[in-house]
Amino acid sequence: MLRKTLKRACGFGLALRVLCMPWVLLFARIWFGQVVFVHQIMTMAEGPNDGLFSGGLHVPSGLDAALHSVVPLLLTMGLLARPVALVLLIETIADSHGALAVGAQGAKLALLSWLIVSGAGAMSLDNLLGRGVSWIPFRPIRLTRGLYVWFERYLGPLLQFVIRAGLATSLVNFVLPTGSLLQKSMLGAAATSPVHPAWCAAALALALTLGCATRFAALVIAVMVPVAGIAMSTDDRLAVLLLLLVLVVAGGGAFSVDWLLDRWTGTKSQEDDSDPEDLPHVVVVGGGFGGVAAAQGLRNARCRVTLIDQRNHHLFQPLLYQVATAALSPAEIATPIRSLFRRQRNVQVMLGQVTGVDAVAREVHVGTLAVKFDYLVLATGARHSYFGKDSWAPFAPGLKSIEDATDVRSRLLRAFEEAESAASETERAAWLTFVIVGGGPTGIELAGAIAELARHGMAEEYRKIDPARARVILLQSGPRILPTFAATLSGAAERSLQALGVEVRLDTRVLGVDSEGVDIGGQRIAARTVLWAAGVAASPAAQWLNRTADPSGRLAVGADLSVPDLQRIYAIGDTASCLGWRGAVVPGLAPAAKQQGLYVAGVIAASLSGRRPPPPFRYRHFGSLATIGRQAAVAEIGKLRVWGEPAWWFWGAIHIAFLVGGRNRAIVVLDWLWAYLTYRRSTRLITGDTRDKMMD
Repeated sequence: MLRKTLKRACGFGLALRVLCMPWVLLFARIWFGQVVFVHQIMTMAEGPNDGLFSGGLHVPSGLDAALHSVVPLLLTMGLLARPVALVLLIETIADSHGALAVGAQGAKLALLSWLIVSGAGAMSLDNLLGRGVSWIPFRPIRLTRGLYVWFERYLGPLLQFVIRAGLATSLVNFVLPTGSLLQKSMLGAAATSPVHPAWCAAALALALTLGCATRFAALVIAVMVPVAGIAMSTDDRLAVLLLLLVLVVAGGGAFSVDWLLDRWTGTKSQEDDSDPEDLPHVVVVGGGFGGVAAAQGLRNARCRVTLIDQRNHHLFQPLLYQVATAALSPAEIATPIRSLFRRQRNVQVMLGQVTGVDAVAREVHVGTLAVKFDYLVLATGARHSYFGKDSWAPFAPGLKSIEDATDVRSRLLRAFEEAESAASETERAAWLTFVIVGGGPTGIELAGAIAELARHGMAEEYRKIDPARARVILLQSGPRILPTFAATLSGAAERSLQALGVEVRLDTRVLGVDSEGVDIGGQRIAARTVLWAAGVAASPAAQWLNRTADPSGRLAVGADLSVPDLQRIYAIGDTASCLGWRGAVVPGLAPAAKQQGLYVAGVIAASLSGRRPPPPFRYRHFGSLATIGRQAAVAEIGKLRVWGEPAWWFWGAIHIAFLVGGRNRAIVVLDWLWAYLTYRRSTRLITGDTRDKMMD
């Protein structure tokens, strides 16, 4: 029982280090940067004086000012963090004139030493550029890179021991004589307490020295520092708090009792963990929101995970329409799946198309290969549904993949090119007519984006046509668009579309689609570009398992998302029909798929460890969003309904937050800012040969 408890504690410590250390290093860099910056301002205002970072290098005042102006910027960005920290360390030691650095001064030296040894962390330009720098054919740079690795591997544990010993010494020197720290902030008057504060301080100092319960001891001291009766400036307190926070996150290091307990319980970092073949094998089919969430949720489970997908990238589908309308490039909304799991060593990514599942032999068929599984998670997503009219597909493509998006983009842009060279007005009008079938979120987003592209994004670029005269027609079979939203939001969305010049036709059913246009009852719309956003159908997972499915092809699953009568086989996302939303079917949305993926990971982890399974799955709906165009969107968050400009800003912020990868977020923000200021689209490229498809 004790070993199991210690193992959980060690696992928590590992997770704390991985998740929190980049933030601690970021805060430490920003704090040091502002200290240097503020000191430089004070020096310029008051003249030379002795301080933390003043005159230690004995350089001319002009160069000194330039140096101290650049240092805050470099530290904040995390660029050349180790050399900059080394310069500051040397300067600080020079300022001390050889005196022993204790207290807050010692904390600052220790923090600088930690930046030198560990580097700037994951949230830095050093980390972003590090891999490319290591390949520069310049031997000193490559040697420096190797030296950094040596520092982190061998000097890191030694520095942790020195920090613990230094903090313990400071605790003994400053707290025991006065008793102020614990007496005033923790135990009250010593006379009325059964435990004298001096004994508590001694116990904390001993724990730090031995590295026993290091995180707890450092946390206790950190909580007491802000209310301690020791005379320190705000910067000095922050330095001590940051150093204590480093220990809370990093732990005691290799020279500690904690490390010995870590070895005893068998807890190891994922970098050192090579999963043996006899571990339970979890196969996840699908690299979408649900599949990725399930695989990531098993990061700390004792199992092997194989994630199979027919494409090598994870796609952020909510912004796929922006690729189709030339607002973004494909790389900005897609991330290689392997890069998502490069630090999760228990995950293997397999590129291939699943053709079947043998539930008896417990095998997944990937081409000619048979992949054995102990647990199976089907997160295969959905495809277009033409309601039995699959012959319409070549003439009315939908949006489910990057290939779909680039094909639609080429069709849209080529339509304007064909209109420019059309031989007659009738033919030109057909090329400049765009029909979108389906009034859900994807349909209205496509319609609004195409209307904006035609009316603002191509001004003065054509000589024979006026792109602004293009017709954009949205066809909806029901009485209102956005039927899953509140009626007030549907009305607001329809008004926004009409303001952009989109023709919204309600209660209109499509009876036929071909290369020349669309049939809607007794009327014919001549249109060379038709886009499908009317329906989806689940993947053939139900056929693989020989199970019945609902009209959309989804598998019925139980309360724990398992497929009935099939042991340890689960279905999530668009593959599953789950009554986990207050008794209703969970919607086919990205947040729902992510919640289901994490839930199934929890179910599997509980089964692997012999723990009680979690309660039945319950979908938490945080809201629905849809954008129509510039400063026009609708948002439904609980009972709150917002439309117009506030909803548009909220929509943008949410989508940026949920994009995968800092690079993608930064580039998308810049692209959106450029488009907002100039009305210009950045990726108006015609790729592939779409002419024959459009003419057929």
